[in-house]
This record gives sequence, structure tokens and C-alpha cells, in this order.
Amino acid sequence: MPRDYYSGDPYWLTLKYTGKCAGCGEEIAKGEDAFRFKSGKLFGKKCGCGLGESERFTEAAEAEYAYSQGY
Repeated sequence: MPRDYYSGDPYWLTLKYTGKCAGCGEEIAKGEDAFRFKSGKLFGKKCGCGLGESERFTEAAEAEYAYSQGY
């Protein structure tokens, strides 16, 4: 089901600098993928936290879209 996208939506990126996973505290190395929220929180893909956060956000966004469409 298509949904609306907003400028504040989190997104996947490849890090240019080392970061720290907000989920587990593991270091995310430069060049690794991370899921980033507008607040600046990063969740690493390698440790699995990013995959879980991405799925949760997608499910919530799709539910919101379905609700707004009257499904």
C-alpha cells in the first residue's frame, strides 16, 4: 500500500563518521549502514537494531496511512 513520505521520516544512510548505536551502544564504523532519525539517533544495521527500528517505523507509518484513508 503506498503511503505519504515526510521530510522528518527516518532513513538509511552510510556513515561518513564513526557513530554509536542508540539501541545497544555498539560502535558503528565509518562506511557501515545505519537507520537515522531526525533527532540524530542512529541504529546500526550490522548489530540488527536498525532493522528492527526500520520495521517498526514502516509498520506504524503504514497503519497511520491506512487509518487516514478509512480502511
